[in-house]
Amino acid sequence: MKRSLRFFFVCSFLILVFPTTTFAANPPNIQAKSYILLDPKSGAILAQKSMEEQLPPASMTKMMSEFIVLDKIKSGEITWEEEVTVSPRAAKIDEAQIHLASGEKITVKELYIAMAVQSANDAVVALAEHIGGSEEKFVEMMNQKAQLLGMKNTYYCNSSGLGQKDYADPPECNSEHYMSAQDSAILAAELTKAHPEVIDTTSISHYTFHKGTSKEQKVTNWNKMLSGLPYAYEGVDGFKTGHTDAAGYCFTGSAIRGDMRLITVVMGTANESKRFSETKKLLDLGFDNYKLRSLLQKGQAIPGKEKLALSNGVDREIAIGTKEDIVLPVETGKEKSYTLKLTPDPNVKAPLSKGQVIGQVEVLKDGKPIPGISSYELVATEAMEEGSWFRLMFRSIGDEISSWFK
Repeated sequence: MKRSLRFFFVCSFLILVFPTTTFAANPPNIQAKSYILLDPKSGAILAQKSMEEQLPPASMTKMMSEFIVLDKIKSGEITWEEEVTVSPRAAKIDEAQIHLASGEKITVKELYIAMAVQSANDAVVALAEHIGGSEEKFVEMMNQKAQLLGMKNTYYCNSSGLGQKDYADPPECNSEHYMSAQDSAILAAELTKAHPEVIDTTSISHYTFHKGTSKEQKVTNWNKMLSGLPYAYEGVDGFKTGHTDAAGYCFTGSAIRGDMRLITVVMGTANESKRFSETKKLLDLGFDNYKLRSLLQKGQAIPGKEKLALSNGVDREIAIGTKEDIVLPVETGKEKSYTLKLTPDPNVKAPLSKGQVIGQVEVLKDGKPIPGISSYELVATEAMEEGSWFRLMFRSIGDEISSWFK
């Protein structure tokens, strides 16, 4: 008779002799309404304040507009060299712009660069109308994408991040336009993962639009932490600044050193220099105190718990491992403070195939879950047939007989 797989170690803890990730005992004083420091590879949140608060994101909104454009390029629905005819409405958009004229034809590529580097509102609205048929339809795509990415504290009213009052003809919207620091970090992380080429544009320090014409416009990226700019910081290659009266000065930053990338978000800082100085504090915290380390590789035997005891009519053990690599930011100088909590699924039944998920592995720090890290899947790293005394007895006899002839 088949019986449920009963594990003797339903909640097993295991000390790993690796350096560990933890949260800074004395995090820096970040002068912002909300902020976050995120390791995008593991999802570990290394520092945060009010990260779920819904706040005006200003032009950090344009990261989602970039995402939609890159999705459409990837799917073949539009091309970089495709020409966009600028509408009178897009040409009237104020603030940061590249001074588009109504009826002007300009490529998707040039508008995309203008959106990412100059934060040009006229460019993003022209793209939104071209792709969506209207800015409202494009914004629907943005909100749908936000839901798919798990951005729970985000709602967009427009493609640019301008306040509705700053539009001569604003898109219809029955809500406030908001995004949390955590959602902005998620957006930057997912954008980099889905479209790594985005960095080729977000890292541009200077660019010239309408080159060689009477409308030639030389611009400097609003991200002043890029190489060669006033607040340059080693490794910074993105992402997006933002500023309105309601939002204050905001910045979603991205920097990479070696194999570790960090995502930062500060929202509601007092001035332009503050959004960069506070970002620097967060990046210093990450790069000065953490290194990215592989704690376990996919399928690797878990040190100290290579096998799990189980009962399926007969007491036996099965080799176990994780379904994927466990790679985390590790705090320099910290050891033996990592634990893995193994929780086998009591409903799993034999026979088991190699690679079959049989439970979950949760990463703990000082006995507590690490914010942002989901559990990993625990798998059998060998197959196991349905157990019975009868079958095992004859297998044992067969093995004994075979040994006689060796």
